[in-house]
Amino acid sequence: EHLGRFSDLTRAILDSSGKKKIVLHDEIQILNDYLSLEQLRFEKDFSFSIEVAPQVDPYAIQLPPMLIQPYVENAIKHGLMHKEGKKELKIKIELPKPDLLQVVVEDNGIGRQKAAYFASMRPKKHRSFSSGATERRLSLLNAGNERNIGVAYEDLLVNEQPAGTRVTISIPTETVSAC
Repeated sequence: EHLGRFSDLTRAILDSSGKKKIVLHDEIQILNDYLSLEQLRFEKDFSFSIEVAPQVDPYAIQLPPMLIQPYVENAIKHGLMHKEGKKELKIKIELPKPDLLQVVVEDNGIGRQKAAYFASMRPKKHRSFSSGATERRLSLLNAGNERNIGVAYEDLLVNEQPAGTRVTISIPTETVSAC
């Protein structure tokens, strides 16, 4: 069953990677499949939710494929992997303006400062690829466009102690015309 789910996810990623844009529904499905597989690694300690605001039509909005997933993966790998106890990841998809999609990826992990400490403890041979690749991809996606995709990071605190990270991705929207 797990191998079948992994195969479906791989097929969906390969299919979407050949496209400039996909509908939001397909991106959400890929995220859901990816997070379901990640959930297997953590067993009962990990939960996730994907909340889509009522005004968002996931079949009408287009975006570059695999735009959200690297931030979700980063939250798991750096924020939740080293956390003791219940690990939670929330994705909220909203439309604060008719031409702006906002995706918020929030974890209750160890925070960016502690994650950086753990990263510094890894052997120096290890070189992080995903953050640089994600930044280069955003730069390419934004090149020549009047409206750019933006990413903002926020450290979450409870009683002045790290309590996770919130990443807000702002994506200028394109809608699919009804035929």
